[in-house]
Amino acid sequence: MLKREKKYTDSQGRLYFTGLKEGDIAETVLMPGDLARSKVIADCFKQAHFVNGQRTYYTYTGVTQNDTPISVISSGMGPLAVSTVAEEGVQIGMKNLIRVGTGAALLTDYQPGRIIIATGCVRGDGNSYEYVPAEYPAIADPYVTKALIMAAKEYGEDPIVGLYRAHDSYYRETSTAMIDTYERMKPWVDAGVKMVENESATLFTVGPQLGLRCGSICVSHTSMVEDTIYYTGPDSRIAYPEAFEDDFMDKRILVCAKIAVRASEIIAEMEKKGVIR
Repeated sequence: MLKREKKYTDSQGRLYFTGLKEGDIAETVLMPGDLARSKVIADCFKQAHFVNGQRTYYTYTGVTQNDTPISVISSGMGPLAVSTVAEEGVQIGMKNLIRVGTGAALLTDYQPGRIIIATGCVRGDGNSYEYVPAEYPAIADPYVTKALIMAAKEYGEDPIVGLYRAHDSYYRETSTAMIDTYERMKPWVDAGVKMVENESATLFTVGPQLGLRCGSICVSHTSMVEDTIYYTGPDSRIAYPEAFEDDFMDKRILVCAKIAVRASEIIAEMEKKGVIR
C-alpha cells in the first residue's frame, strides 16, 4: 500500500490541486467527471454546503437523508484527474470513493439510459501502469458494488452489472468522431464488457493502493455496438420516444446520483454492523 511521507500543500495548508484541507470532506465521496454535476449530486443530499472550487475539483460536503456524512468532488475528465482526487482525498480522511458518471454501452440489446454498475475494468488507460504492473486486475470493491446494486433496486432499477473498459483517448474511441470505432470495440463486446468510459481503470487500481474502497455507477448515453438501436438513431425515436425528450439524460443522471447517495448510507450501515471494516 502506498504511503506518503507528507502532504503536498500550499502556504495555507490546503492540498495543492483540490484545495482541500482536514475536515473538508466525509469518509465517503462521490465523484462525477462533470464539474457542474457536483451541484446536481449535492442537491440530492439532505443538507450540503459548498467547500471549494479549484481547477476541475468542485467540492460539496453535507449529510444524506439519514444524516450520514457525505461529500462530492468532481474530477474532470480522465485518469490523471481521478488519481489526484484519490491521492489527495485519502490524506484528509477519505475511505470510500464512488464514480458517478456516464459512458457508452457495449450492448447488443441496448436501452437508452440504462444504469451500469462495474465489477471491474479492462485497463486501457496509461495512468494505472504508473502504480501497478499490467498483470494487476482492476477490480471494484465488492462491498461498494453490493451497496450500489442494493440501492439501485430500491429505486426500482434493474442495473446491468459487469465489466467496463476505460481508456484515456476520448476521440479514438467514440462513435461521434471515429468511423472505425466498432472495429476497435468488437473484441471487448465479444468478451462481454458492458461499457466503455474513461476513469474506472485508474480508480480501481490506484484506489486500493491507497487503501480506498472504490466503485463505479454510470448511465449509458448511447451504444457503440453495430446494428444496435442507437440513442441518436432514427429507430430509437420509435422504440424509445422518451429518450428524445430534452431532459431525458438529466433525469437518468439524477436517478444515478440518488442511487449513489443511498449506497453511501448502505455502506455506513455495513460498517456499523461490522460487515466491512
